[in-house]
Amino acid sequence: MIRFQKLLVKMTFVCMVLMFFSIYSNAYQLEDDQIKIGIRFGENATPLVSMYSPDGLKLGYYEGGSFIDIINFLIDKEIFVRKDGYFMHINNTFIEYDFDRQRDSYNTNIQGPIHIQIGSAFSSREEANEFLNSLSALKDDPYLVYEDGWRVWTGLYTNYSDAEEAFEMIKALFPDIDLRIISKDDKRIQVLNKYGKVLFMYNTRNKDYYFKSFSGIIELDGKKFRGSMMIKRYLDSDLTVINQLGLDEYLYSVVPKEMSGDWPIEAQKAQAVAARSYAVLNLNRHKNYGFDLCSSIHCQVYGGYSSENPRTQRAVDETKGKVITYDGKVVAALYHSNSGGHTEDSENVWSNPLGYLRGVEDPYSIGVPNDHWTKVYKKQQIEDLLSSHGMFVGSITNIIVKERSSNGRVLKLEIQGTNGNQILEKGQIRNIFGNRNLKSTWFDIVNNSTDSGKLAEEANFEDKYVITAEGVKKIKLQNQYIDNGREKSLINIQDKYIITDKGLDKIELKNKELNREDKSKFNSTGADQYVFIGKGYGHGVGMSQWGAKKMAEQGFTYEQILSHYYTGIRIE
Repeated sequence: MIRFQKLLVKMTFVCMVLMFFSIYSNAYQLEDDQIKIGIRFGENATPLVSMYSPDGLKLGYYEGGSFIDIINFLIDKEIFVRKDGYFMHINNTFIEYDFDRQRDSYNTNIQGPIHIQIGSAFSSREEANEFLNSLSALKDDPYLVYEDGWRVWTGLYTNYSDAEEAFEMIKALFPDIDLRIISKDDKRIQVLNKYGKVLFMYNTRNKDYYFKSFSGIIELDGKKFRGSMMIKRYLDSDLTVINQLGLDEYLYSVVPKEMSGDWPIEAQKAQAVAARSYAVLNLNRHKNYGFDLCSSIHCQVYGGYSSENPRTQRAVDETKGKVITYDGKVVAALYHSNSGGHTEDSENVWSNPLGYLRGVEDPYSIGVPNDHWTKVYKKQQIEDLLSSHGMFVGSITNIIVKERSSNGRVLKLEIQGTNGNQILEKGQIRNIFGNRNLKSTWFDIVNNSTDSGKLAEEANFEDKYVITAEGVKKIKLQNQYIDNGREKSLINIQDKYIITDKGLDKIELKNKELNREDKSKFNSTGADQYVFIGKGYGHGVGMSQWGAKKMAEQGFTYEQILSHYYTGIRIE
Protein backbone atom coordinates (compact mmCIF):
# COMPACT_ATOMS: atom_id res chain seq x y z
CA MET A 1 0.00 0.00 0.00
CA ILE A 2 2.85 2.38 0.89
CA ARG A 3 4.64 1.53 -2.38
CA PHE A 4 1.40 2.23 -4.26
CA GLN A 5 1.02 5.62 -2.55
CA LYS A 6 4.63 6.53 -3.41
CA LEU A 7 4.02 5.49 -7.02
CA LEU A 8 0.83 7.57 -7.11
CA VAL A 9 2.71 10.61 -5.79
CA LYS A 10 5.44 10.16 -8.43
CA MET A 11 2.87 9.79 -11.21
CA THR A 12 1.04 12.91 -10.00
CA PHE A 13 4.31 14.85 -9.97
CA VAL A 14 5.18 13.68 -13.50
CA CYS A 15 1.72 14.69 -14.74
CA MET A 16 2.10 18.14 -13.17
CA VAL A 17 5.51 18.59 -14.80
CA LEU A 18 4.17 17.47 -18.17
CA MET A 19 1.21 19.80 -17.77
CA PHE A 20 3.56 22.67 -16.91
CA PHE A 21 5.70 22.11 -19.98
CA SER A 22 2.59 21.69 -22.11
CA ILE A 23 1.30 25.07 -20.92
CA TYR A 24 4.76 26.60 -21.29
CA SER A 25 5.05 25.23 -24.81
CA ASN A 26 1.55 26.30 -25.84
CA ALA A 27 2.35 29.79 -24.64
CA TYR A 28 4.37 30.33 -27.77
CA GLN A 29 3.36 27.67 -30.27
CA LEU A 30 0.40 27.84 -32.59
CA GLU A 31 -1.88 24.99 -33.50
CA ASP A 32 -0.63 23.81 -36.91
CA ASP A 33 1.46 27.01 -36.93
CA GLN A 34 -1.55 28.95 -38.27
CA ILE A 35 -2.65 32.47 -37.41
CA LYS A 36 -5.79 34.39 -38.38
CA ILE A 37 -5.48 38.06 -39.41
CA GLY A 38 -8.46 40.39 -39.73
CA ILE A 39 -8.39 42.25 -43.05
CA ARG A 40 -11.90 43.75 -42.97
CA PHE A 41 -14.10 43.83 -39.87
CA GLY A 42 -16.19 46.06 -37.63
CA GLU A 43 -16.50 49.55 -39.08
CA ASN A 44 -14.24 48.47 -41.97
CA ALA A 45 -16.36 45.48 -42.91
CA THR A 46 -17.39 45.58 -46.55
CA PRO A 47 -20.54 44.58 -48.48
CA LEU A 48 -18.48 42.83 -51.17
CA VAL A 49 -14.94 41.92 -52.23
CA SER A 50 -13.37 40.78 -55.47
CA MET A 51 -11.05 37.75 -55.59
CA TYR A 52 -8.81 36.38 -58.29
CA SER A 53 -6.30 33.62 -58.91
CA PRO A 54 -4.82 32.78 -62.35
CA ASP A 55 -5.31 29.04 -61.74
CA GLY A 56 -8.73 29.29 -60.13
CA LEU A 57 -10.16 29.19 -56.60
CA LYS A 58 -11.78 26.63 -54.35
CA LEU A 59 -14.11 26.99 -51.37
CA GLY A 60 -14.16 24.66 -48.40
CA TYR A 61 -13.52 24.21 -44.70
CA TYR A 62 -10.83 22.85 -42.38
CA GLU A 63 -11.35 19.60 -40.53
CA GLY A 64 -8.65 18.01 -38.39
CA GLY A 65 -5.97 20.10 -40.02
CA SER A 66 -7.05 19.13 -43.55
CA PHE A 67 -8.83 21.32 -46.08
CA ILE A 68 -12.07 19.87 -47.42
CA ASP A 69 -13.17 21.65 -50.59
CA ILE A 70 -16.86 21.73 -51.46
CA ILE A 71 -16.77 23.59 -54.79
CA ASN A 72 -14.19 24.85 -57.29
CA PHE A 73 -14.20 27.96 -59.45
CA LEU A 74 -11.91 27.01 -62.32
CA ILE A 75 -13.60 28.71 -65.28
CA ASP A 76 -14.48 31.95 -63.50
CA LYS A 77 -11.09 32.85 -62.06
CA GLU A 78 -12.25 36.35 -61.11
CA ILE A 79 -15.23 36.39 -58.75
CA PHE A 80 -17.22 38.72 -56.53
CA VAL A 81 -18.15 37.64 -53.02
CA ARG A 82 -20.90 39.68 -51.39
CA LYS A 83 -23.50 39.53 -48.68
CA ASP A 84 -26.99 38.36 -49.59
CA GLY A 85 -28.53 41.82 -49.86
CA TYR A 86 -29.59 44.52 -52.29
CA PHE A 87 -27.17 45.59 -55.03
CA MET A 88 -27.27 47.58 -58.21
CA HIS A 89 -25.35 46.07 -61.12
CA ILE A 90 -23.65 48.79 -63.17
CA ASN A 91 -20.72 48.52 -65.60
CA ASN A 92 -19.58 45.10 -64.42
CA THR A 93 -19.47 46.13 -60.79
CA PHE A 94 -21.91 46.28 -57.90
CA ILE A 95 -23.08 49.09 -55.64
CA GLU A 96 -24.95 48.31 -52.45
CA TYR A 97 -28.50 49.60 -52.68
CA ASP A 98 -30.61 50.81 -49.76
CA PHE A 99 -33.85 49.28 -50.99
CA ASP A 100 -35.98 50.52 -48.10
CA ARG A 101 -35.05 54.17 -48.74
CA GLN A 102 -34.34 54.17 -52.49
CA ARG A 103 -37.14 51.79 -53.38
CA ASP A 104 -37.32 51.44 -57.15
CA SER A 105 -39.12 48.25 -58.11
CA TYR A 106 -38.94 49.12 -61.80
CA ASN A 107 -35.12 49.16 -61.94
CA THR A 108 -34.08 45.84 -63.47
CA ASN A 109 -30.45 46.41 -62.44
CA ILE A 110 -31.33 45.89 -58.77
CA GLN A 111 -30.66 42.44 -57.34
CA GLY A 112 -32.15 41.30 -54.04
CA PRO A 113 -31.89 38.67 -51.26
CA ILE A 114 -35.10 36.71 -51.97
CA HIS A 115 -34.83 33.40 -53.84
CA ILE A 116 -36.81 30.35 -54.88
CA GLN A 117 -35.76 26.82 -53.96
CA ILE A 118 -36.47 24.19 -56.60
CA GLY A 119 -36.81 20.68 -55.25
CA SER A 120 -35.60 19.40 -51.89
CA ALA A 121 -32.14 18.94 -50.36
CA PHE A 122 -29.63 16.68 -52.13
CA SER A 123 -27.10 14.35 -50.57
CA SER A 124 -24.16 15.47 -52.73
CA ARG A 125 -22.91 18.23 -54.98
CA GLU A 126 -22.96 15.87 -57.97
CA GLU A 127 -26.61 14.97 -57.40
CA ALA A 128 -27.60 18.65 -56.99
CA ASN A 129 -25.61 19.64 -60.09
CA GLU A 130 -27.25 16.92 -62.17
CA PHE A 131 -30.68 18.20 -61.14
CA LEU A 132 -29.63 21.80 -61.89
CA ASN A 133 -28.65 20.82 -65.45
CA SER A 134 -32.16 19.45 -66.03
CA LEU A 135 -33.68 22.91 -65.50
CA SER A 136 -32.60 24.49 -68.79
CA ALA A 137 -36.14 25.73 -69.46
CA LEU A 138 -35.90 28.26 -66.61
CA LYS A 139 -35.75 31.94 -67.49
CA ASP A 140 -33.55 32.78 -64.49
CA ASP A 141 -30.38 30.68 -64.26
CA PRO A 142 -30.45 28.27 -61.32
CA TYR A 143 -27.41 27.90 -59.05
CA LEU A 144 -26.04 25.62 -56.35
CA VAL A 145 -26.45 26.44 -52.67
CA TYR A 146 -24.77 24.88 -49.63
CA GLU A 147 -27.11 25.51 -46.69
CA ASP A 148 -28.13 22.60 -44.48
CA GLY A 149 -27.15 20.33 -47.36
CA TRP A 150 -26.99 20.83 -51.12
CA ARG A 151 -29.83 22.75 -52.76
CA VAL A 152 -30.78 24.40 -56.05
CA TRP A 153 -32.15 27.92 -56.06
CA THR A 154 -32.94 30.58 -58.60
CA GLY A 155 -33.49 34.32 -58.65
CA LEU A 156 -32.28 37.48 -56.92
CA TYR A 157 -35.68 39.02 -56.22
CA THR A 158 -36.09 42.34 -54.44
CA ASN A 159 -39.60 41.70 -53.07
CA TYR A 160 -42.03 38.88 -52.40
CA SER A 161 -44.49 39.88 -55.12
CA ASP A 162 -41.81 39.42 -57.80
CA ALA A 163 -40.78 36.12 -56.21
CA GLU A 164 -44.41 34.91 -56.13
CA GLU A 165 -44.87 35.81 -59.80
CA ALA A 166 -41.74 33.83 -60.70
CA PHE A 167 -42.92 31.00 -58.44
CA GLU A 168 -46.11 30.58 -60.52
CA MET A 169 -44.15 30.57 -63.79
CA ILE A 170 -41.76 27.90 -62.53
CA LYS A 171 -44.68 25.86 -61.16
CA ALA A 172 -46.26 25.91 -64.60
CA LEU A 173 -43.05 24.53 -66.13
CA PHE A 174 -42.39 21.91 -63.44
CA PRO A 175 -45.72 21.09 -61.81
CA ASP A 176 -44.40 17.98 -60.01
CA ILE A 177 -41.43 19.68 -58.33
CA ASP A 178 -41.65 21.20 -54.87
CA LEU A 179 -40.98 24.96 -54.73
CA ARG A 180 -40.33 27.26 -51.81
CA ILE A 181 -39.68 31.00 -51.50
CA ILE A 182 -36.47 31.69 -49.53
CA SER A 183 -36.36 34.86 -47.47
CA LYS A 184 -33.31 36.99 -46.62
CA ASP A 185 -30.75 35.55 -44.17
CA ASP A 186 -28.13 37.74 -42.47
CA LYS A 187 -25.58 34.89 -42.53
CA ARG A 188 -25.83 34.10 -46.23
CA ILE A 189 -23.12 34.94 -48.79
CA GLN A 190 -23.28 35.05 -52.59
CA VAL A 191 -20.52 34.19 -55.10
CA LEU A 192 -20.87 35.73 -58.56
CA ASN A 193 -18.75 35.93 -61.69
CA LYS A 194 -17.55 39.30 -62.95
CA TYR A 195 -20.65 39.62 -65.15
CA GLY A 196 -23.06 39.32 -62.23
CA LYS A 197 -24.16 35.71 -62.72
CA VAL A 198 -24.65 33.80 -59.46
CA LEU A 199 -22.26 30.86 -59.23
CA PHE A 200 -22.91 29.72 -55.68
CA MET A 201 -24.37 30.64 -52.30
CA TYR A 202 -23.47 29.43 -48.82
CA ASN A 203 -24.46 30.12 -45.23
CA THR A 204 -21.91 30.87 -42.47
CA ARG A 205 -24.27 30.19 -39.57
CA ASN A 206 -22.79 26.85 -38.46
CA LYS A 207 -19.36 26.62 -40.10
CA ASP A 208 -16.44 28.75 -41.27
CA TYR A 209 -15.65 28.56 -44.98
CA TYR A 210 -12.42 29.54 -46.71
CA PHE A 211 -11.41 30.48 -50.24
CA LYS A 212 -8.06 29.08 -51.38
CA SER A 213 -6.02 29.40 -54.55
CA PHE A 214 -4.56 26.32 -56.19
CA SER A 215 -1.24 28.19 -56.45
CA GLY A 216 -1.20 29.35 -52.81
CA ILE A 217 -1.50 33.08 -53.61
CA ILE A 218 -4.94 34.70 -53.61
CA GLU A 219 -5.76 38.23 -54.74
CA LEU A 220 -8.29 40.20 -52.69
CA ASP A 221 -9.40 43.58 -54.08
CA GLY A 222 -6.16 43.78 -56.07
CA LYS A 223 -3.81 42.89 -53.19
CA LYS A 224 -2.09 39.50 -52.99
CA PHE A 225 -2.10 37.27 -49.89
CA ARG A 226 -0.74 33.89 -48.89
CA GLY A 227 -2.92 31.24 -47.28
CA SER A 228 -6.72 31.24 -47.37
CA MET A 229 -9.49 33.81 -46.98
CA MET A 230 -12.39 33.25 -44.62
CA ILE A 231 -15.39 35.40 -45.45
CA LYS A 232 -18.22 35.36 -42.95
CA ARG A 233 -21.09 37.48 -41.71
CA TYR A 234 -22.10 38.35 -38.21
CA LEU A 235 -25.74 39.13 -37.51
CA ASP A 236 -26.95 42.00 -39.71
CA SER A 237 -23.42 42.98 -40.76
CA ASP A 238 -21.25 43.40 -43.81
CA LEU A 239 -18.52 40.90 -44.66
CA THR A 240 -15.76 40.12 -42.18
CA VAL A 241 -12.64 39.06 -44.13
CA ILE A 242 -9.99 36.96 -42.35
CA ASN A 243 -6.67 35.80 -43.81
CA GLN A 244 -5.48 32.48 -42.35
CA LEU A 245 -1.83 31.58 -42.97
CA GLY A 246 1.32 30.31 -41.32
CA LEU A 247 2.91 32.40 -38.57
CA ASP A 248 6.17 32.90 -40.46
CA GLU A 249 4.26 33.66 -43.66
CA TYR A 250 2.50 36.38 -41.67
CA LEU A 251 5.87 37.71 -40.47
CA TYR A 252 7.17 37.82 -44.06
CA SER A 253 4.81 40.76 -44.53
CA VAL A 254 4.86 42.31 -41.04
CA VAL A 255 8.63 42.83 -40.84
CA PRO A 256 8.96 44.91 -44.07
CA LYS A 257 5.84 46.88 -43.10
CA GLU A 258 7.39 47.75 -39.74
CA MET A 259 11.02 48.11 -40.90
CA SER A 260 12.57 48.92 -44.28
CA GLY A 261 13.76 45.90 -46.27
CA ASP A 262 16.95 47.79 -47.10
CA TRP A 263 18.08 47.93 -43.46
CA PRO A 264 20.83 45.64 -42.10
CA ILE A 265 19.87 41.99 -41.70
CA GLU A 266 20.56 41.91 -37.93
CA ALA A 267 18.13 44.77 -37.37
CA GLN A 268 15.52 42.91 -39.39
CA LYS A 269 16.14 39.74 -37.38
CA ALA A 270 15.57 41.72 -34.19
CA GLN A 271 12.32 43.04 -35.67
CA ALA A 272 11.28 39.53 -36.73
CA VAL A 273 11.78 38.08 -33.23
CA ALA A 274 10.01 41.04 -31.61
CA ALA A 275 7.09 40.76 -34.05
CA ARG A 276 6.85 36.98 -33.56
CA SER A 277 6.83 37.41 -29.77
CA TYR A 278 4.14 40.07 -29.97
CA ALA A 279 2.00 37.94 -32.28
CA VAL A 280 2.20 34.80 -30.14
CA LEU A 281 1.44 36.68 -26.93
CA ASN A 282 -1.57 38.43 -28.46
CA LEU A 283 -3.31 35.46 -30.05
CA ASN A 284 -7.11 35.84 -29.88
CA ARG A 285 -6.81 39.58 -29.28
CA HIS A 286 -9.81 39.97 -31.61
CA LYS A 287 -11.55 36.71 -30.75
CA ASN A 288 -14.93 38.50 -30.71
CA TYR A 289 -14.50 38.85 -34.50
CA GLY A 290 -13.12 35.34 -34.93
CA PHE A 291 -9.43 36.10 -35.55
CA ASP A 292 -6.16 36.65 -33.68
CA LEU A 293 -4.71 39.98 -34.80
CA CYS A 294 -5.81 42.81 -37.07
CA SER A 295 -3.73 44.13 -39.97
CA SER A 296 -3.39 47.71 -38.69
CA ILE A 297 -1.14 49.58 -36.29
CA HIS A 298 -3.52 48.53 -33.47
CA CYS A 299 -1.77 45.13 -33.61
CA GLN A 300 1.01 44.94 -36.20
CA VAL A 301 0.90 46.38 -39.71
CA TYR A 302 0.33 43.55 -42.20
CA GLY A 303 0.13 44.01 -45.95
CA GLY A 304 0.06 40.47 -47.30
CA TYR A 305 2.19 38.90 -50.02
CA SER A 306 2.33 42.21 -51.90
CA SER A 307 4.46 43.69 -49.08
CA GLU A 308 7.04 40.91 -48.80
CA ASN A 309 10.76 41.48 -49.27
CA PRO A 310 13.44 38.79 -49.91
CA ARG A 311 15.78 40.16 -47.22
CA THR A 312 13.10 40.28 -44.56
CA GLN A 313 11.96 36.80 -45.54
CA ARG A 314 15.53 35.66 -44.85
CA ALA A 315 15.43 37.41 -41.46
CA VAL A 316 12.27 35.52 -40.51
CA ASP A 317 13.63 32.16 -41.73
CA GLU A 318 16.96 32.55 -39.91
CA THR A 319 15.17 33.27 -36.60
CA LYS A 320 12.50 30.61 -37.04
CA GLY A 321 10.77 29.75 -33.77
CA LYS A 322 12.70 32.36 -31.77
CA VAL A 323 10.76 34.42 -29.24
CA ILE A 324 11.66 36.72 -26.35
CA THR A 325 10.86 35.44 -22.85
CA TYR A 326 11.03 36.93 -19.36
CA ASP A 327 10.62 34.71 -16.30
CA GLY A 328 9.71 31.86 -18.63
CA LYS A 329 6.89 33.67 -20.42
CA VAL A 330 6.70 35.26 -23.86
CA VAL A 331 6.83 39.04 -23.61
CA ALA A 332 4.93 41.88 -25.21
CA ALA A 333 7.89 42.97 -27.34
CA LEU A 334 6.77 46.52 -27.94
CA TYR A 335 8.70 48.71 -30.33
CA HIS A 336 8.60 52.23 -31.74
CA SER A 337 10.32 54.33 -34.38
CA ASN A 338 12.86 56.38 -32.39
CA SER A 339 13.44 56.77 -28.65
CA GLY A 340 15.15 60.16 -28.98
CA GLY A 341 18.04 58.97 -26.82
CA HIS A 342 16.33 57.17 -23.93
CA THR A 343 13.54 54.59 -23.84
CA GLU A 344 10.72 54.72 -21.29
CA ASP A 345 9.31 52.55 -18.48
CA SER A 346 6.05 50.86 -19.47
CA GLU A 347 4.03 52.33 -16.57
CA ASN A 348 4.90 55.86 -17.68
CA VAL A 349 3.06 55.29 -20.96
CA TRP A 350 0.30 52.93 -19.87
CA SER A 351 -0.29 51.63 -16.35
CA ASN A 352 1.40 48.28 -15.72
CA PRO A 353 5.09 48.12 -14.73
CA LEU A 354 6.80 45.30 -16.64
CA GLY A 355 10.29 44.21 -15.66
CA TYR A 356 11.52 43.78 -19.21
CA LEU A 357 10.21 47.19 -20.36
CA ARG A 358 12.53 49.50 -18.44
CA GLY A 359 13.86 52.78 -19.77
CA VAL A 360 17.47 52.53 -20.98
CA GLU A 361 20.02 54.97 -22.35
CA ASP A 362 19.86 54.81 -26.11
CA PRO A 363 22.67 56.71 -27.86
CA TYR A 364 21.96 54.71 -31.03
CA SER A 365 18.76 56.69 -31.61
CA ILE A 366 20.58 60.02 -31.81
CA GLY A 367 21.62 61.44 -35.15
CA VAL A 368 18.86 59.63 -37.05
CA PRO A 369 15.46 60.83 -38.34
CA ASN A 370 13.11 62.23 -35.69
CA ASP A 371 15.65 62.25 -32.88
CA HIS A 372 14.53 65.92 -32.61
CA TRP A 373 11.42 67.61 -33.95
CA THR A 374 9.25 70.70 -33.59
CA LYS A 375 5.54 71.24 -34.00
CA VAL A 376 3.82 74.64 -33.92
CA TYR A 377 0.18 74.86 -32.81
CA LYS A 378 -1.89 78.01 -32.92
CA LYS A 379 -3.89 78.59 -29.77
CA GLN A 380 -7.16 78.21 -31.68
CA GLN A 381 -6.02 74.83 -33.02
CA ILE A 382 -5.45 73.52 -29.51
CA GLU A 383 -8.80 74.86 -28.33
CA ASP A 384 -10.50 73.11 -31.26
CA LEU A 385 -8.68 69.83 -30.55
CA LEU A 386 -9.79 69.92 -26.93
CA SER A 387 -13.38 70.76 -27.89
CA SER A 388 -13.50 67.83 -30.34
CA HIS A 389 -12.75 65.56 -27.37
CA GLY A 390 -15.34 67.16 -25.10
CA MET A 391 -12.89 69.36 -23.19
CA PHE A 392 -13.83 73.03 -22.93
CA VAL A 393 -11.33 75.32 -21.20
CA GLY A 394 -12.37 78.50 -22.97
CA SER A 395 -9.56 80.71 -24.26
CA ILE A 396 -6.18 79.14 -23.46
CA THR A 397 -4.00 81.26 -21.20
CA ASN A 398 -1.07 78.90 -20.65
CA ILE A 399 0.19 75.33 -21.12
CA ILE A 400 2.38 73.91 -18.37
CA VAL A 401 4.23 70.60 -17.94
CA LYS A 402 3.12 69.48 -14.47
CA GLU A 403 4.99 66.18 -14.18
CA ARG A 404 7.72 64.29 -16.02
CA SER A 405 9.08 60.77 -15.77
CA SER A 406 12.66 60.26 -14.66
CA ASN A 407 13.43 59.59 -18.32
CA GLY A 408 12.12 62.99 -19.43
CA ARG A 409 8.70 62.27 -20.92
CA VAL A 410 5.67 64.32 -19.95
CA LEU A 411 3.31 62.50 -17.59
CA LYS A 412 0.91 65.37 -16.94
CA LEU A 413 0.24 68.41 -19.10
CA GLU A 414 -1.98 71.18 -17.77
CA ILE A 415 -3.85 73.40 -20.21
CA GLN A 416 -5.10 76.51 -18.46
CA GLY A 417 -8.02 78.49 -19.83
CA THR A 418 -10.55 81.17 -19.01
CA ASN A 419 -13.17 78.49 -18.25
CA GLY A 420 -10.92 76.24 -16.20
CA ASN A 421 -7.97 73.90 -16.52
CA GLN A 422 -7.60 70.49 -18.13
CA ILE A 423 -5.00 67.87 -17.20
CA LEU A 424 -3.88 65.47 -19.95
CA GLU A 425 -1.94 62.38 -18.88
CA LYS A 426 0.56 60.06 -20.58
CA GLY A 427 -0.68 58.67 -23.92
CA GLN A 428 -3.78 60.86 -23.78
CA ILE A 429 -1.59 63.84 -24.64
CA ARG A 430 -0.66 62.49 -28.08
CA ASN A 431 -4.15 61.15 -28.66
CA ILE A 432 -5.55 64.67 -28.28
CA PHE A 433 -2.86 66.51 -30.23
CA GLY A 434 -2.41 63.81 -32.88
CA ASN A 435 0.17 61.01 -32.81
CA ARG A 436 1.68 62.04 -36.14
CA ASN A 437 1.94 65.69 -35.14
CA LEU A 438 3.09 65.36 -31.54
CA LYS A 439 5.61 62.62 -32.27
CA SER A 440 6.33 61.76 -28.65
CA THR A 441 5.64 62.94 -25.10
CA TRP A 442 9.27 63.95 -24.62
CA PHE A 443 9.02 67.67 -25.31
CA ASP A 444 9.39 71.22 -24.03
CA ILE A 445 6.97 74.05 -24.83
CA VAL A 446 7.78 77.59 -25.94
CA ASN A 447 5.17 80.23 -26.61
CA ASN A 448 5.26 83.74 -28.00
CA SER A 449 4.67 85.32 -24.60
CA THR A 450 7.95 83.89 -23.31
CA ASP A 451 10.74 86.39 -22.66
CA SER A 452 14.34 85.60 -23.53
CA GLY A 453 15.24 84.63 -19.99
CA LYS A 454 12.29 82.32 -19.70
CA LEU A 455 13.19 80.82 -23.03
CA ALA A 456 16.55 79.67 -21.72
CA GLU A 457 15.18 78.61 -18.36
CA GLU A 458 12.00 76.69 -19.18
CA ALA A 459 13.01 75.09 -22.46
CA ASN A 460 16.49 74.10 -21.20
CA PHE A 461 18.01 74.87 -24.57
CA GLU A 462 21.65 73.97 -24.05
CA ASP A 463 22.64 72.07 -27.19
CA LYS A 464 19.00 72.36 -28.30
CA TYR A 465 17.01 74.49 -30.72
CA VAL A 466 15.78 78.05 -31.25
CA ILE A 467 13.79 79.55 -34.06
CA THR A 468 16.04 81.39 -36.53
CA ALA A 469 15.54 83.18 -39.81
CA GLU A 470 16.08 79.86 -41.59
CA GLY A 471 13.77 77.91 -39.31
CA VAL A 472 14.49 75.89 -36.19
CA LYS A 473 18.27 75.63 -35.65
CA LYS A 474 20.43 73.78 -33.15
CA ILE A 475 22.55 76.03 -30.92
CA LYS A 476 24.71 75.91 -27.82
CA LEU A 477 23.91 78.57 -25.26
CA GLN A 478 26.85 79.60 -23.10
CA ASN A 479 27.32 81.95 -20.16
CA GLN A 480 23.59 81.92 -19.56
CA TYR A 481 21.95 82.31 -16.20
CA ILE A 482 18.63 83.25 -14.71
CA ASP A 483 18.57 85.26 -11.50
CA ASN A 484 15.05 85.10 -10.12
CA GLY A 485 15.87 87.91 -7.70
CA ARG A 486 16.89 90.34 -10.39
CA GLU A 487 15.44 91.21 -13.77
CA LYS A 488 18.32 90.10 -15.92
CA SER A 489 19.39 87.21 -18.07
CA LEU A 490 22.88 86.75 -19.49
CA ILE A 491 22.75 84.79 -22.75
CA ASN A 492 24.91 84.28 -25.81
CA ILE A 493 22.78 84.47 -28.96
CA GLN A 494 23.67 86.32 -32.16
CA ASP A 495 21.33 87.18 -35.01
CA LYS A 496 18.66 84.75 -33.84
CA TYR A 497 14.90 84.98 -33.85
CA ILE A 498 12.45 84.49 -31.02
CA ILE A 499 8.66 84.24 -30.90
CA THR A 500 7.02 87.43 -29.75
CA ASP A 501 3.44 88.65 -29.66
CA LYS A 502 4.08 90.12 -33.11
CA GLY A 503 5.48 86.90 -34.57
CA LEU A 504 9.15 86.14 -35.16
CA ASP A 505 11.42 88.97 -34.00
CA LYS A 506 15.17 89.23 -34.57
CA ILE A 507 17.42 89.67 -31.54
CA GLU A 508 21.11 90.59 -31.47
CA LEU A 509 22.30 89.87 -27.95
CA LYS A 510 25.76 88.92 -26.75
CA ASN A 511 26.87 88.75 -23.14
CA LYS A 512 24.74 91.65 -22.00
CA GLU A 513 21.99 92.15 -19.52
CA LEU A 514 18.45 92.76 -20.67
CA ASN A 515 17.13 96.02 -19.30
CA ARG A 516 13.44 96.68 -18.83
CA GLU A 517 13.14 98.27 -22.27
CA ASP A 518 14.75 95.27 -23.99
CA LYS A 519 12.77 92.79 -21.97
CA SER A 520 9.39 94.38 -22.59
CA LYS A 521 9.88 93.67 -26.26
CA PHE A 522 9.32 89.95 -25.61
CA ASN A 523 6.76 90.09 -22.83
CA SER A 524 3.26 89.81 -24.27
CA THR A 525 0.03 89.34 -22.37
CA GLY A 526 -0.95 86.11 -24.13
CA ALA A 527 0.31 83.44 -26.52
CA ASP A 528 -1.01 83.10 -30.06
CA GLN A 529 0.95 79.93 -30.71
CA TYR A 530 2.82 77.22 -28.85
CA VAL A 531 5.93 75.47 -30.13
CA PHE A 532 6.51 71.89 -28.99
CA ILE A 533 10.21 71.00 -29.23
CA GLY A 534 10.66 67.28 -28.73
CA LYS A 535 12.68 64.13 -29.10
CA GLY A 536 11.90 60.75 -30.63
CA TYR A 537 8.91 59.27 -32.44
CA GLY A 538 6.44 56.91 -30.81
CA HIS A 539 5.59 55.78 -27.29
CA GLY A 540 9.27 55.16 -26.46
CA VAL A 541 8.75 51.75 -24.83
CA GLY A 542 10.85 48.75 -25.86
CA MET A 543 12.95 48.62 -29.02
CA SER A 544 13.76 51.73 -31.02
CA GLN A 545 13.74 50.68 -34.66
CA TRP A 546 16.14 53.41 -35.79
CA GLY A 547 18.34 52.55 -32.83
CA ALA A 548 18.31 48.89 -33.88
CA LYS A 549 19.40 49.94 -37.36
CA LYS A 550 22.40 51.88 -36.05
CA MET A 551 23.35 49.05 -33.69
CA ALA A 552 23.28 46.59 -36.60
CA GLU A 553 25.41 48.97 -38.67
CA GLN A 554 27.94 49.01 -35.83
CA GLY A 555 28.19 45.20 -35.84
CA PHE A 556 25.79 44.18 -33.06
CA THR A 557 23.85 40.91 -33.48
CA TYR A 558 20.09 40.70 -33.23
CA GLU A 559 20.42 39.03 -29.81
CA GLN A 560 22.55 41.96 -28.57
CA ILE A 561 20.09 44.47 -29.99
CA LEU A 562 17.14 42.82 -28.26
CA SER A 563 19.03 42.43 -24.97
CA HIS A 564 19.85 46.16 -25.02
CA TYR A 565 16.24 47.27 -25.39
CA TYR A 566 14.49 44.59 -23.31
CA THR A 567 15.79 44.19 -19.76
CA GLY A 568 16.54 40.73 -18.34
CA ILE A 569 15.14 38.76 -21.25
CA ARG A 570 16.07 35.49 -22.91
CA ILE A 571 15.81 34.59 -26.59
CA GLU A 572 14.72 31.00 -27.06
